[in-house]
Amino acid sequence: MTPVVEVENLTKSFPAAGGDTVPVLRGISLEVPPGQFLAVVGPSGSGKSTLLYCMSALEAATAGRVRLLGRDTGSLGRGAIAKLRRDHLGFVFQSYNLIPSLTARENVALPARLARRRISGADVDRALAEVGLTERAGYRPSALSGGQQQRVAIARVLAVRPDLVFADEPTGALDTESGAQVLDLLAGVARSGEGRSVVMVTHDLEAAARADRVLVLRDGLIHRELTHPKADDVFAAVAGAS
Repeated sequence: MTPVVEVENLTKSFPAAGGDTVPVLRGISLEVPPGQFLAVVGPSGSGKSTLLYCMSALEAATAGRVRLLGRDTGSLGRGAIAKLRRDHLGFVFQSYNLIPSLTARENVALPARLARRRISGADVDRALAEVGLTERAGYRPSALSGGQQQRVAIARVLAVRPDLVFADEPTGALDTESGAQVLDLLAGVARSGEGRSVVMVTHDLEAAARADRVLVLRDGLIHRELTHPKADDVFAAVAGAS
């Protein structure tokens, strides 16, 4: 089965004062198979968000290779990468990125319409129903709680049924109950039986323990890899990486 993401010896450095560079990722290799919920954790500064941005082609790597759905992102032009993201990827961030003047229903439909992709009212309604917000479809973001806004952001992803979802701290601004609902929805994407995968970066170790697989980063390298871990296993692995 072909992985949805393949990363080979990925490095990423950022410019620093005096013409120097600061290495953030130091040679990471990994694969994500279809239907997997992968969580990436690690101490602050370990490179987890940078890894997600490079994996999703939002950031160019300094060296190494990233393949998304079998396509080498390093060989693609800007337009081809934009099309790949538009047609096959979904993104969920800590900031909900909703348009304040639009209703929940309109926010869910907007990305597909901007991309000139067909999306039916039934698709939008189905996505809102999946996140439990049918009765809030006509509400604008200001009338929704933080947890409800994040669920609208997930419904926006569900409506177009992407092959791969990247989530960066999706529960970071939520209370425990709302965060659990969001995690259930993300897990449901990967466990739908449709071969879709989720890659989540999080500082919430209990959230990470709900994933199928957890990568623990330290100093830009994979320090540990855990499969179907318990929360205590994740805590111990991260403590060892600090």
